[in-house]
Amino acid sequence: MKYRSIHKDSITTVLDKARQYRSLREPDLAISICIDVFAVDFENQQALVIYILALTDQYSHQHAKLQPKKITEAIARLTSKFHRTYYAGIFLERKARALLKNPMSQSFAYEGLMEAAAQYEAAQKIAPAHCSDPILRYNSCLRTIEKQHLQPRSEFDELY
Repeated sequence: MKYRSIHKDSITTVLDKARQYRSLREPDLAISICIDVFAVDFENQQALVIYILALTDQYSHQHAKLQPKKITEAIARLTSKFHRTYYAGIFLERKARALLKNPMSQSFAYEGLMEAAAQYEAAQKIAPAHCSDPILRYNSCLRTIEKQHLQPRSEFDELY
């Protein structure tokens, strides 16, 4: 069997479907749609954003097969430096939030959230006028650190 191609004129409609699948917590279906878009428009920026978000949505699914390399490759394809920086923050933040589910990974979650906050801080400096998204994400990272009482790893933690 061979995959079938979508028509380039249907991209807007199929991306709406991909967004809908993301909102229904079906990232695999959204990813599949984005791959179909890439087959006819490899550099489609809207599809890249949905693809990155759908791939990172999988961090909230317990048994999902995560693909960090695909995420970083997709982020690198974004043409806007702001978007590359911002979505790198999203990737780091979602990875860190997944670590919060395991008590043994709390200090790694702290580090991941701090790395994400640094990306959001950098994104804020180059954000389009009146774009508050990096600020909102930055604040969310800090609030999670406070709420979860996260601390950095200590190099010399006592074993007993």
